[in-house]
Amino acid sequence: MKRWLHLLHRWLGIALGLLILLWLLSGLVMLFVARPALQEGERLQALAPLPAAPPPVSAAQAWAALGIAGAPEGLRLQQQLGRPVWLLQEAGKTWHAVDALTGRPRAPLTEAQARALALEHAQRLTQRPGAVAEVELLQRDQWSIYSRFNAQRPLYRVVLADGDEGLELYIGQGSGELVLDTRAWERGWNWLGTVTHWLYFTPLRANGPLWRHVVLWSSGAALALVLLGLVLGLQRLRLRGRYASGSVSPYRERWQRWHHLLGLGAGLVLLSWLFSGWLSMAPWGWPGGERAAVGEQQRWRGGALQPASLSLPDALPAVLRDGVGELAALRFQGQHLWLASAPGGSRLLDMQGQVLPQGLDEARLRTAAASLQPKARVIEAGWLHQPDLHYYALRHQTRAFPVYRVAFDDAAGSVYYLDPRTARVALRVDQAGRWNRWLFNALHRWDFPPLAASVLGRDLVITALSLLGAALSLSGCVLAWRRLQSSRGRRNKRKPS
Repeated sequence: MKRWLHLLHRWLGIALGLLILLWLLSGLVMLFVARPALQEGERLQALAPLPAAPPPVSAAQAWAALGIAGAPEGLRLQQQLGRPVWLLQEAGKTWHAVDALTGRPRAPLTEAQARALALEHAQRLTQRPGAVAEVELLQRDQWSIYSRFNAQRPLYRVVLADGDEGLELYIGQGSGELVLDTRAWERGWNWLGTVTHWLYFTPLRANGPLWRHVVLWSSGAALALVLLGLVLGLQRLRLRGRYASGSVSPYRERWQRWHHLLGLGAGLVLLSWLFSGWLSMAPWGWPGGERAAVGEQQRWRGGALQPASLSLPDALPAVLRDGVGELAALRFQGQHLWLASAPGGSRLLDMQGQVLPQGLDEARLRTAAASLQPKARVIEAGWLHQPDLHYYALRHQTRAFPVYRVAFDDAAGSVYYLDPRTARVALRVDQAGRWNRWLFNALHRWDFPPLAASVLGRDLVITALSLLGAALSLSGCVLAWRRLQSSRGRRNKRKPS
């Protein structure tokens, strides 16, 4: 039996050793370089300021001009190409643009319009004039393959002639919105980081179910490989009654001995990373979501957006003079709110024209929280001004404070973190989420409470452990190469001359 376990470990190592090494090295890159994404601050900075005068075409008229049944899922007002534009999302589908001066639906952007928009965005992002080197209309590519872009497809990829920075902007053809920006250094490092780590190669990632199965089964097999290695390594370890050589390991050949000892030192860490990474692919429906459920979101909003009831408040002109680049309609407890966003921050406005500089007050948040769990009782509620075990930020994440934290006595032990400035549920945690917090977040990202508070300390620990794991994997790759070369040599000798 032991011989078969050794053979299984050996051939799994030959098949997966290099992949595990790449996972470790790419994970180390990801620690310092996030995948390309348009940060909210960048998005707002790129927007042209809205004119102080409200547009003549209302949100209701814009929605009616599209002739779409039902209610819009999203509704925003932006300034594009020198004109105010209503952006409306059909429920579960794409975004549409309606000219807020004429009330006519705007045709999909032409290449010339995409060029002009990209130049406007680039000048605000880089603070210098630029030129367009290339424009391409595409459905998806390596950096826009994620499902969050589906409602904006097809996309214009506009390459800016900006020297070494290599800025590329992605603009939705239907909405004219800037949805992604990438730079040359991001793209280069992400080939070594996220693309390799998550096997995000476009032909594979475009087929979601196939990609998931490839990652799930390869990480599961790698998990079995490391687990076998730990069991066999412990069996061969002799702390008492050492081998004749005086060593705790039976292996005299250098690479074999190092692989044995490194496996005992780094194997457990590697096992925890592979296990938590495997869990992230949701085997057997493992829960990992942090968003409010659909029913909870509906109760929080109190219904769908109603363009006929959406009017621009009288206080809007004074707010717009502060450089607001976007007005977004929100539904909160059956009422409409406007979120006015500018590079310096966002403000809520109610339909009566009242500006809420600090967002929703405690009384409104507590009343709204009760709608999330109507059959449960609130057991704890209050403002959170600093991170706790679940609501915290890491290197590539941000968290807004303060938030209003509400805990319920339901069977799942649900806890909600409510953002008063955006009137949204920022985070939801239940019993499954608490398991996920420790079995994925803590094991995979090493955001244990002492380390999560220190970016430098966490980075140093993860870097050291990654290099130790890489050394273990490298020694396994060397042994795998030698085994393959040895097998090839034996086959050549058996061939008749």
